[in-house]
Amino acid sequence: MRNPLTTVITRGLPVVAAGLALVVAQAGTAAACPVVGVAHRVTTSPDGREFHLDLIAGPTTLPVAGGTVQVAGSGYNEDQGIFLAFCAVKDGVKVGDPSTYTTLPTPCLGGRESTDGSARRITNSATGTPGVTIPYGPHGSFRTTLNLTPHLPDGTTCDVDVQCAIVTRADYTATDDRTYDQYIAVHFHG
Repeated sequence: MRNPLTTVITRGLPVVAAGLALVVAQAGTAAACPVVGVAHRVTTSPDGREFHLDLIAGPTTLPVAGGTVQVAGSGYNEDQGIFLAFCAVKDGVKVGDPSTYTTLPTPCLGGRESTDGSARRITNSATGTPGVTIPYGPHGSFRTTLNLTPHLPDGTTCDVDVQCAIVTRADYTATDDRTYDQYIAVHFHG
């Protein structure tokens, strides 16, 4: 059964999306038509608990030089840490179709020890890199920013060589677990 507070948080995501769109429109730094991306999936943990994962990010259209994106999530399993990162979308992955999320998202900006703001680890464990690792809020929620650039560490460029997305995935304690994978496509225009 879905937690009533998670339902309230989920219903609040459209309000967050509207707020993000307003902030981006007022800032005028992204694109003429700022876009907010949303992802949702239902997943079941090995112990049988059901999680309604919601992810929202904006703007999802950035200048070619890059920019800062606001990201919020809710419904995540607080017993499992996740990475929030910006990665290439692998061949065969269809953003919005979790049945295609079968491989580890990579290459990605940053990393678990990167302090440039391009990635975060969300966990309630006591370990992590200061400034990168943040705790979950109530009911598996989080809110943060990511600093993005279209240039990935392997030399590929988003929107030129590959499609790229903001992703969540299980952290290094469960690298092969694809049940927490979510994708929101991001584009660069200039």
